[in-house]
Amino acid sequence: MGSVFRVLLVLALMLTVGLSACGRRGSLERPKPTYPETQADPSTKMQRVPARSLWIDRLIQ
Repeated sequence: MGSVFRVLLVLALMLTVGLSACGRRGSLERPKPTYPETQADPSTKMQRVPARSLWIDRLIQ
């Protein structure tokens, strides 16, 4: 009986997730941004931040 309940629960969850987008109106394309998009600058990728000690660092050491 437990396995039947699990199968029905999985089926109900799949139907819920599957049917959740059926009422969507309009285009599914990405909307146009309201702000200007800029290209990423590869030279600023992963900049190092100066080390900062926190109050908890003194307790750990």
